[in-house]
Amino acid sequence: MPRSKKDRIIPVAPIDKLIRKAGAGRVSDKGAERLAHILEEIGEYISRRAFEITAHTGRKTITDKDIELAYKQWGKPT
Repeated sequence: MPRSKKDRIIPVAPIDKLIRKAGAGRVSDKGAERLAHILEEIGEYISRRAFEITAHTGRKTITDKDIELAYKQWGKPT
């Protein structure tokens, strides 16, 4: 379900460009909106996990290392 423009965190235009960079000649608005929504969900999960890692170690600042570890735990090798 597409969200309204004000509810989105990631703008659709860069997502459209990303899809085209991957080789697509044409991209529907709904397709770009759906990928933006999926990327927001993944980003929220990784951010939440990175926060848990940071809190567990007694720090307040999330670092690139926390993000990297959370991303690896998500299941995607870097």
